[in-house]
Amino acid sequence: MSGDTSLKLVHNPDRDRYELWDRETFMGLVGYERDGDVYILLHTVIEEEYGQQGIARLLVSLVLTRMRLDGHKIRPVCSYVRRFLTRFPEYQLLVAAA
Repeated sequence: MSGDTSLKLVHNPDRDRYELWDRETFMGLVGYERDGDVYILLHTVIEEEYGQQGIARLLVSLVLTRMRLDGHKIRPVCSYVRRFLTRFPEYQLLVAAA
């Protein structure tokens, strides 16, 4: 990834996902389903050329920050998001009560 990136998180509710873009280039997504006010985070997908560069961590961090700012709760099904929550417990407050 070059130093002149222009990263943008885009919520695409028609496709039930948050997308990460670098200008016109799609980098990855976090897919979800809704259960009332809870976002069930299903999977994190990063385009192959961006693998092993910390893009998944950046994407999940941006999505969870957006969820926090919007007052949403989550249910992490995605194994990557669950591991992320273990490493960064400050986001645990977003997890909906069982």
